[in-house]
Amino acid sequence: MILIGLTGTIGSGKSFALSFFKSKKIKIFSADEKVKKILEKKIVKEKIYKLFPGAFIGKKLNKSVLASIVFSDKKKLRKLEKIIHPCVRKEKKIFLDINKNENFIVMEIPIIFEQKTKKNYDYIILMDVNKKTQFERIKKRKNMTKILFKKILANQVSDKKKKFADFVINNNGSKLKTRRILRKTLDKILSTGL
Repeated sequence: MILIGLTGTIGSGKSFALSFFKSKKIKIFSADEKVKKILEKKIVKEKIYKLFPGAFIGKKLNKSVLASIVFSDKKKLRKLEKIIHPCVRKEKKIFLDINKNENFIVMEIPIIFEQKTKKNYDYIILMDVNKKTQFERIKKRKNMTKILFKKILANQVSDKKKKFADFVINNNGSKLKTRRILRKTLDKILSTGL
């Protein structure tokens, strides 16, 4: 099995790349999507409430308020990660067990380098985008502000990642151009036969 780690900062195009691989009938795993589902679990919300009651309106978790709280304080971010990351690891293990006979899997994990898990993948694809394009993309997200954007970026390794990635996908151009780059990258990986 060839295991690809797909990474990049917020708004870099990881979801777009995942949809490309999915269109090629490749099994994909999205840590971002798993986190959204994990945050809906009652037991997880209870643990978060104990640490960050200000992130709730009644019993409803306000994710943008939570993001604002944790991305302003690394200690708080680590506390949240101690709740979320074990759940994501469990989901990842289940996914890999179910798909153990696949020839090729792409796993979108935004913090591969921060978690020092590069060694778990055969190849790392990094989606790269300039800050202006990045902010234009993410400002459309609900409750995203320039201040929150900067706080999130401050907690993500960005330019340093490039030297550790096997493939850096420039995602500043059109979707068609990015698809072509992804296609060439996929062909290159498949030709290695690992």
